[in-house]
Amino acid sequence: MNHGPTFSFTFLILAVTLVGFLNGCCIGLLFRQKRWYLWGLGGAVLLFASEEAYSWYRLAYIDAGRIGTGLGYGSCAVIIAAIAALIPLAALTALSFSRRCYRGARRAGLFWLCAAVIAGLYGVSFGNAPEEVHKVQVTVPGLPAAFEGYRIAQISDTHIGPYYSCDDLDAALGEASVAGASLTVITGDLIDDMRQMPDAARILKSRKRDFRDGVLYIWGNHEYYCGRDAVRQGLDAAGIPLLENAHTAISHDGSALYVAGVDYPWARGEEAAAERKSMADEAFAGIPAGAVTVFLAHHSDFIDEGRDHGAALTLTGHTHGMQFGIADRPVFTRFKYTRGMYGGEGQLGYVSRGDGGWFPFRLGCRRELVIFELHGR
Repeated sequence: MNHGPTFSFTFLILAVTLVGFLNGCCIGLLFRQKRWYLWGLGGAVLLFASEEAYSWYRLAYIDAGRIGTGLGYGSCAVIIAAIAALIPLAALTALSFSRRCYRGARRAGLFWLCAAVIAGLYGVSFGNAPEEVHKVQVTVPGLPAAFEGYRIAQISDTHIGPYYSCDDLDAALGEASVAGASLTVITGDLIDDMRQMPDAARILKSRKRDFRDGVLYIWGNHEYYCGRDAVRQGLDAAGIPLLENAHTAISHDGSALYVAGVDYPWARGEEAAAERKSMADEAFAGIPAGAVTVFLAHHSDFIDEGRDHGAALTLTGHTHGMQFGIADRPVFTRFKYTRGMYGGEGQLGYVSRGDGGWFPFRLGCRRELVIFELHGR
């Protein structure tokens, strides 16, 4: 079973550099430059430099200062703009070889280049900056009276590191407390830079007292990439319970609300569904039949397992809402469940857009801290 990254960063750098080369060639041809291939070379150099600056900032951000931070975010904007520009530029370049279409194609190409650059700059600044406190009312049939109005805060995909700080985590936990949450759940991918784990653990230990029922945690996939043992040690030091294919009961006035949580699934293809089912079976084992249960999973595909096991509410993350969308809907996705609420009353699943991200670009998909308020019928 694979418990780590499956892609090559060398391949990623080569792919981004190729995008720059193709964009440069298209620009040169579209604007009828005799040495259009030199424009391609210039585009390749620009994208290679941007990728290197992005990689440098991810390691050196702590001491980068304002100029270094601007360079890191600016390199992300260049990469996004280049990727967004490629296919339209290629199509317009091909169209420009028709005499009747040349002028229109050139104008459209210039417009699209400007739009891509503006979108890239906006997405890494204003688009990525605001975090929405999203309050969701949830109807739960059979909810014990002691849990009427009970509030759960979900924090997910913070990816503490270059683009989300420990101070941001502290602020999010503070917002959850102000919103009246009795319980905060963290649905994976807490941290990408293990140098920040001691501070993150200190904040979690201090802030958990703000919530009547504390803080619960489940694994994401990035813990495997960055050092799961170190994260576990930090959680233990902070006194944060980890639900690893397990459950816990929260008792109020003699009534119980169950919270189950699972590990991150690594199987692919036909084995994936069986692995998810096995994890969910283990997590739900021992929960009384008919008990109201909140199910925590990092991967959004677990919404199906939550439904099959009778969970009233399944909380997931992982997708970041794809970080790009129009009218609060993702433009593209490779996930069955991508963002927002799914299902019907009594068996709901929610996919968080994430509090942070490992790449600081968002457009039409704001970061969010979600507050769920439970109500009986």
